[in-house]
Parts: sequence; C-alpha cells; structure tokens
Amino acid sequence: MESVNMDTLTQIMGPVYSAAHYFGLFIISLVKKILPMVDNLDSLADPIGFLAILTILVIITATVRKVAFFIVIAGWALILIRVLLMAFKIA
Repeated sequence: MESVNMDTLTQIMGPVYSAAHYFGLFIISLVKKILPMVDNLDSLADPIGFLAILTILVIITATVRKVAFFIVIAGWALILIRVLLMAFKIA
C-alpha cells in the first residue's frame, strides 16, 4: 500500500521536477549570457527552477483572485439592479 502511494507521488512529482530543472537551466543560461563572469551556477538550477514555477503560480493565483472578485462584485450589482427593477415594477 505504501509503495503505491510513493509510486503515485513519484509519477506526479517527476514531471514537475524535470520542468523545474530545465526551466532553471534556461534561466541560468540567460544569466550567463548577461553576466559571463559568473561560474558554477549549474548547482542552482533546481532551486531557481522551483522558485520560478512558484512565482508563476503566485502570479496566476493573484490574477485569478482579482478576476473572481470582479465577477462576484458584478454579480451582486446585477442582482441589486434586478431587485430594484422588480421593486419599481419596471421588469
């Protein structure tokens, strides 16, 4: 039972780790092009990649939160308008 859970976790985290690693390598290659005098950044590929992915997730979450807040406000405004229209027997 426990090995099934570890296998599932490995299957889920494997692609995430690979994406973070390659994303970190990409960022390091950009840094090396800008600052060629910096050496031995390859050991930071994984932390940089994971931080980049987390940053992207935070940005997406903040954006979705703002959109959801706008939708809720718009919904309450439309309900209020509908109640007012019904109160004055316009619709």
